[in-house]
Amino acid sequence: MKNRTDDFKILTDLLKQKTKISDLPQGYTYKLEKQKKNLVITLSNKGLKANMQDNESAFESWAIVLRFYLDDIIKTVTIDWDDLPSNNNNLHFNRFVYRLSKFTQTYEWAISKKPIPQIPSILVCNFPNGGASKTEKHTVGSEGWIECKYVEKYNKNYDVMNHQFPVGIFYDKVSRDTHYTTGGKSAIDIWAIKNNDLYIFELKKPGNDILGIISELMFYTNVIQDILSHRIQYQYDAKCKNTIMNNYRNFGDFYKSYRNGNIQNINAVLLSDTRHPLINPSLLDFINDSARLKYCRINYSMKEVEL
Repeated sequence: MKNRTDDFKILTDLLKQKTKISDLPQGYTYKLEKQKKNLVITLSNKGLKANMQDNESAFESWAIVLRFYLDDIIKTVTIDWDDLPSNNNNLHFNRFVYRLSKFTQTYEWAISKKPIPQIPSILVCNFPNGGASKTEKHTVGSEGWIECKYVEKYNKNYDVMNHQFPVGIFYDKVSRDTHYTTGGKSAIDIWAIKNNDLYIFELKKPGNDILGIISELMFYTNVIQDILSHRIQYQYDAKCKNTIMNNYRNFGDFYKSYRNGNIQNINAVLLSDTRHPLINPSLLDFINDSARLKYCRINYSMKEVEL
């Protein structure tokens, strides 16, 4: 997809002028409707199937950045997408639909160009079947290693803390044939509970300064919020009971709080010692400026690892 259009150049020049950053991704088509002060961002087929933290897929991250930094010319952002071929695997598209639905619910300035397909009324989430991998299983300095070291150092600050919390989404039941989205092994890097607060940490090692950390953390946060609201459920069967009894990855502790309705607030944390230069406290304030987030008691913040 070619983006060397007049609108792309306008956006790139203005972003560079205001932020000194001009790395606007070329994986989208941009259309600036100047009179309406509306920006249309169209995802390509490749973007629909890419990892959601990659530039060409992280539409939430780039929509937020452009809406925030170019607020004098952009008041609304419309998300559009190229239709996938009829023979294409739709699990990637389902994940995109879920993300887009939540994004447009969260921000009044975010609009879908096309009707958003309906999300199934009954979805289920998987759960751990064993413990998370230990520090010695990871290469020193890798994100897996940092996860383990972070939990080791800071778990005493929380009532419960662990890592690799599964968030795979399925139809009706968890099985190979019932995936709703890709990523049956998708997992939140680090999570913790303190009093009535649930913390979700999306970790990036130094140098992995991608803007898509915002999109990834938003997806996990929305899944967790849907679990706590029972829109996404757990399949309470013998395997689930075994996981709870053995408290794999402290899932038993989470499940107890979840069933008792003890968790009142979700704190979503961008955890990194270095980050994309467009991410700063003012951008986080803008991200949190949402009636839905306030109603759902969701707050986004950033924190350094500091091992």
